[in-house]
Amino acid sequence: MSTISKCMEVLSGAEHLTVKKRAAIESSALVEAVTPHFGTIEWAPPASYREALASGLSAVTRHLVSVGMNQGFWLYDADNLGTVNEDLVHMPEGVSFDEGVDLSTNHLVGFAEAGGEAVWCFDVSAPGADGEYPVYYHHQDTPRAKVRATGAWNEPQDETPDFESFSQWLETMTVALTAEEPPEWLERLGEPGLTFVESRRTL
Repeated sequence: MSTISKCMEVLSGAEHLTVKKRAAIESSALVEAVTPHFGTIEWAPPASYREALASGLSAVTRHLVSVGMNQGFWLYDADNLGTVNEDLVHMPEGVSFDEGVDLSTNHLVGFAEAGGEAVWCFDVSAPGADGEYPVYYHHQDTPRAKVRATGAWNEPQDETPDFESFSQWLETMTVALTAEEPPEWLERLGEPGLTFVESRRTL
């Protein structure tokens, strides 16, 4: 059984979760939906992500009494994926934090809502040998940006991704959402500046 299938089985069997499904999404529609403000982005939805989309998975949420709201994740369809990447992920041309150092987020493709202005993103500039992309938690106020001229990370610590793949991301989210006591970070999804290297979990 694949990691994605295992996660789907666990999520579907958890009584305290709301699991939403929809018709399977063609990956080609997602590729075509990504149109950055400048330049072009070439990417191919990785196999683990395609498997989740083919299963019809749309969203998984859990009501957290501590914050009085539902937390979880929402996978974008093609229409929302295009809009969110344009509005929250991809910087317009000429953005800089330091004078003369233009930044870019064209290496990112957001695939799921994390809450508020936070988006789970693939780093499509760094595919593994298996075609899987690293995953980053990106917030508009603390963007995971690179220096446009060099391709170096604007913040050196961002070189280490939050998750090594979509599978690892989904597995961690599954463990967090089904835990008897949810991790503290689940309550904080949507805040700027969160990182998840130390939060990775396996079923």
